[in-house]
Amino acid sequence: MAELRVFLDANILFTAAYSPDGLSALLIELGAAGRVTLLTSPLAIVEAERNLEAKRLSALPILRGSLAAVQVAREPAPGDVERLTPPDVSSKDRPLLAAAIVAHATHFVTGDAADFGRWMDRRARLPLRVMTPRQFLTEATHRPPQWKLCEGTVVSR
Repeated sequence: MAELRVFLDANILFTAAYSPDGLSALLIELGAAGRVTLLTSPLAIVEAERNLEAKRLSALPILRGSLAAVQVAREPAPGDVERLTPPDVSSKDRPLLAAAIVAHATHFVTGDAADFGRWMDRRARLPLRVMTPRQFLTEATHRPPQWKLCEGTVVSR
């Protein structure tokens, strides 16, 4: 069975805690249920915590609880960042993308269309797929049986 290894960008961690009924939170639920392997990096966690502290402090415990379903990948070495990521990816996003690649993620899920939009649905220069939560959930529920997340998953949140 092909394993889905899904790297969550900081904005997905933030959104899952900020809006527990949304698609980002559904990703966390699927990871907690063992349907996908969720990954993130220490940098993404720090960024999500910082944004929650500024915007919705009460959601910080939700974030911390959701991290039980997420494997924390190591930060990539600076040389890996340079070697593994295209130079036209934003300098603030390159370490996150490199962490996903080093962790052998199959998908990099982000809500950041401004910085990653041109990479969505393209594999040309990346060894993983860059997608929004909706794109990932829609595609994963329409995959062959070995990729099915679960029967009856409806992407409507």
